[in-house]
Amino acid sequence: MQHFHQFSLFIHIIVGSCTLLLFWAPVLAKKGGKVHNLSGKAYVFGMQLVAFTGILCCALVLIDPVAIYQGAYERAQNQAEFIQNARGRACFLLMLSFLVLTSVVHGTRVLKDKASRQSLRRPDMLCSYLALLCSALYVAYLGGQSGQILYLAFSVISMLVAIKMMRYTFAPMVQPRQWVIEHLSAMIGSGIGVYTAFSAVGGRYLLVEILGEQAILMAWLAPSVVGTLALVVAKRKYQQRYRVAGKGKSAAQAEAL
Repeated sequence: MQHFHQFSLFIHIIVGSCTLLLFWAPVLAKKGGKVHNLSGKAYVFGMQLVAFTGILCCALVLIDPVAIYQGAYERAQNQAEFIQNARGRACFLLMLSFLVLTSVVHGTRVLKDKASRQSLRRPDMLCSYLALLCSALYVAYLGGQSGQILYLAFSVISMLVAIKMMRYTFAPMVQPRQWVIEHLSAMIGSGIGVYTAFSAVGGRYLLVEILGEQAILMAWLAPSVVGTLALVVAKRKYQQRYRVAGKGKSAAQAEAL
């Protein structure tokens, strides 16, 4: 089991490192262009692989943390506390993996369906929403029990993301071109998830050296803050564009009459 975990973790780290950089290609490229489309497909594939390997690694830790971290477990002064902490971290990272997976799949299907939203209502997608919501609720419980601000903060973010996606999926009707903003929101959300996971685990030691222990929480929250600001700016930009386009179309129709 330990070797299987290490192999999955190796794939997770390698592909995750690549997607951290690849995230910016579709963001910066011209929307709808060849670079945007190709890099977007590569990003989605990479993120799905990162999410699945993350889910697998977390599941193995939850099943048997002693077998996975045998050396560290034997050196731990309080072994019961070590197991509890290992499972707590696994639950947190499992939630982030669900956040990444649900976001990229939701964003991809939104782009495919546009206003119809048919594939968003399939059982597999509904299971993804529920998995994200349930994992976020449990992590919130863990955060409340342990006083972990990080767990509480990101459990709330994950719950809000899940609720927002479900509201879009089951809304009686959506505004014209709202699928563009929904697609953008989902993809930025996936980026927030993967950058947060990097900050909380892989990049923790680097961030400690740069920022110190006192500022590490700011580094964990930074992807959410930056991503939210970027989303607000992009949302306003597209809403204004479609509003102007709508007025132009109405004027043209009036002249024709």
